[in-house]
Amino acid sequence: RRSSDLDYEWDVFLSYLHERPSGPWVNDHLLPYLIPQLGNALNQKARVFYDRTGIHSGQKWPARLKQALCRSRCLVGIWSPLYFHSEWCLSECAVMLHRESQLGYGSNQKPDGLLVGVKVDDGQHFPAYAADSQYADFEPFFFDGPAFIQSPLHLDFQKAIRPLAADVARIVKGAPPWSAEWETGPWLDDIVEQVQLPMQPQVPQPLIA
Repeated sequence: RRSSDLDYEWDVFLSYLHERPSGPWVNDHLLPYLIPQLGNALNQKARVFYDRTGIHSGQKWPARLKQALCRSRCLVGIWSPLYFHSEWCLSECAVMLHRESQLGYGSNQKPDGLLVGVKVDDGQHFPAYAADSQYADFEPFFFDGPAFIQSPLHLDFQKAIRPLAADVARIVKGAPPWSAEWETGPWLDDIVEQVQLPMQPQVPQPLIA
């Protein structure tokens, strides 16, 4: 363990939709390359938290996810339009963005934030904080299944992982010292309670004669 982060458990909290295609793409393609490349960039084994079980509508946010987020140095979000319709994905981003703003990250003095976006689909419908941020564009590689692995695109995908890992490693190294305050309401549950899902487009109703 690093002597400077004895209370951190994770370098990265990976936030993503578990439904197809995001879930299989993350687990089958992204993680097998990102984790070792991030380890190379950090010069030690990378600690990446990712939940394979998913969270379904109506479930409370499991305590283990809250703790993992509070004890992660940064968040990597796999961004698509539907990502920002997930209450839990938005909550994860909100908690890390609050930490970022409260501690002065993503500012002129500290240009690096604590949230890294990986765009895998059209960013036209992203919220302002995502659309205006610097993110890695992996939309050309957002395919699932063996055909992707066997295509020339997969080599380009592997090459694109290296600069992403280098960026994440820089943010991991520059993260603030851990604080137990992050596990309290003002930094966690109070922030989650303020999260609002985007308005759904109104579907015209048929006229009844």
